[in-house]
Amino acid sequence: MYAAQFMTSMEQTVDVDGAIQSGDLSPIFTWLSDNIWSKGSLMNTDELVKSATGETLNAKHFQNHLRSRYL
Repeated sequence: MYAAQFMTSMEQTVDVDGAIQSGDLSPIFTWLSDNIWSKGSLMNTDELVKSATGETLNAKHFQNHLRSRYL
């Protein structure tokens, strides 16, 4: 669920598909570093998710991922 929510937020500022197609994953790693990795030991999980995505853990992002992938 966390990964789906992080991906939704990342896609607002990073061309994830373009980065993967080009093989240059640095924009993805930069977003993860700025929003997740650098804050991992400074915040608890709820604070980290809210800081990175603007909301607490929300199952709708995972539901949307499953719908788009399997339906």
